[in-house]
Amino acid sequence: MSDTEDTEEIIINKSISFNKGHIIIESFSQKEEEIITSTIEIISDLLVKICEENKIKKCNKNFLLKSFTCENIPSISIKDYLLRLSKHAKVNESTIILILIYIDRLCHMNHFILTYYNIHKLILSAFILAIKYNEEIYYSMIYYSKIGGVSVIELNNLEFEFFILIKFKLFVQTTLFEKYYNDLMSLKDDSDDDDEEEYEEDYEEQEEEEDEDEDEKDENENEEEEKKQYIDNNNNNNNNISKVNYKKETYDNNVNNINYERECIRI
Repeated sequence: MSDTEDTEEIIINKSISFNKGHIIIESFSQKEEEIITSTIEIISDLLVKICEENKIKKCNKNFLLKSFTCENIPSISIKDYLLRLSKHAKVNESTIILILIYIDRLCHMNHFILTYYNIHKLILSAFILAIKYNEEIYYSMIYYSKIGGVSVIELNNLEFEFFILIKFKLFVQTTLFEKYYNDLMSLKDDSDDDDEEEYEEDYEEQEEEEDEDEDEKDENENEEEEKKQYIDNNNNNNNNISKVNYKKETYDNNVNNINYERECIRI
């Protein structure tokens, strides 16, 4: 099967594994995908935070290796880039964590500074090395260059240069891996707590708004009632005035009648 056929089949059919030389289609469970997505979100948030902090630093050109530096900041976000790589390569959660470890290792060994200009190519390079070290299978570099957005030649050069910069040290001790994993999970827990607090605040605000709406509604109803009562009172007053006027007219008529009778009597 050609590389092109492999690529098309992988894109359409989720993930693959080898069985007696044949490709068998497999798919991650929804729970596994959710775990990987959650881990990617935590790592991407961490990398974004580092890049933001480094924006205000004056970076020495020696610290910005040209081969990893883009001329312009890529339009795709760090999170979406990691999700894209994970989606089309179908890697395990441990491979995603290895990407962070390898990038961290390169930065510490070479005093390398992460920025929005170099983070995407560093992720891609660490991604290739992590797959080859940790996954049972991996695909052609042509395929990875397509999902990574670079040429095959550039991808080979990036992988090789990254490999040299970490002095070919791909092995990660269990204790170190567990430390990274636990740190990421603690960040996740903090994020979940923040989300819960935010939800509670939103809920309280919503309740307050509902109470205010109720108060406003009651106030409007009271105003309507007062207005209605005022109108009724005015109507009653008008009726009373009409009655008084009627009585006055009746009284005047009676007086006139009496006067007329008196006049009649006088005559």
